[in-house]
Amino acid sequence: MSELKKILIAEDELTNSILLKRVLTKAGYSVVVAHNGLDAYKHLECEQFDALLTDWMMPNMDGIELIRRTRQNISPVPLIIMITSLVSDGARTYSLESGADDYIAKPFDLDELLIRLKDGLHRKTQDAPKKISSIISRSIDVRPPFVGVVVATSTGGPPTLLETFRNIPANTNAAFYLVQHGPSWMLDTFAQRLQRESMLTISLASNGAKSEAGNVYIAPGDKHLRIAPGTFNLILDDGPKENFVRPAADPLFRSAAEAFGKYCIAVVLTGLGRYGAQGAAQIASTQGTVLVQDPETCIAPSMPKTVIEADIQHRVVPLSNLCRVIIETIQPLSEELKEFNSK
Repeated sequence: MSELKKILIAEDELTNSILLKRVLTKAGYSVVVAHNGLDAYKHLECEQFDALLTDWMMPNMDGIELIRRTRQNISPVPLIIMITSLVSDGARTYSLESGADDYIAKPFDLDELLIRLKDGLHRKTQDAPKKISSIISRSIDVRPPFVGVVVATSTGGPPTLLETFRNIPANTNAAFYLVQHGPSWMLDTFAQRLQRESMLTISLASNGAKSEAGNVYIAPGDKHLRIAPGTFNLILDDGPKENFVRPAADPLFRSAAEAFGKYCIAVVLTGLGRYGAQGAAQIASTQGTVLVQDPETCIAPSMPKTVIEADIQHRVVPLSNLCRVIIETIQPLSEELKEFNSK
């Protein structure tokens, strides 16, 4: 490392805090330890850290409250990883919905911790994508049977997606393809929860499945999701990570640009890093539409901010209006397709 990354550990268990500090220091990080959430928050108010590794159950202020206050009041927000012995699906989902970027269960593998910390820090410091003006605009002559809506999110995604998809009608003439960065257990649980609250049909994507309107296809854990032009079948692959994650938004967005052309809508929601911006640029270059969540309404604003800074977006939409705007954007494209396909 050219300069030491600063890591704050919030951990009340002495053995764990000593172990974490020793391992991280040996790996080349500068480490500060706080033994409760309140002390950790005071450090964050006074110093800038690159990452926060926090336990959940701590005196004075627990890890969930620490994460929430950090998201609300600290700028820039460090990478946040929850490290806890609470391992139920509900606990894991709750920590991520509260604003953690990642979740590691105790007892943890030290090598895995270092890899996930390194990848997370890289995601926060990626190069900005090209300006849309530097990308050649081209028309793709396709007439798909329905509109394609591709959605990218990571940190803070589950509650945002629940609000966004709750009121989209089942008869919408669009198929939705979703990349929510996260482990497979989280995606399984989230798909079930979204199905309970959505009028659309929700499923984890399966290789070779045919896309159909009124469905939401969620990229499964550790697989890239793509759409085959012409057939609109789903393709899952083990290709290299992009932006340090798999599944990643950019492979999906690139394939959607080729498959749907102007009938593609990209939606970039709350999340860490520059995840999805390059793919959104390609969708814009093929005359598709790019919507981004207003960063002011994001748990983690860096993904939509990156799209805005690159001047890729067509509209910036607060979370409360996203569902309505998505439906309004689909409608004229759907009517055009129905008119063409009826000839």
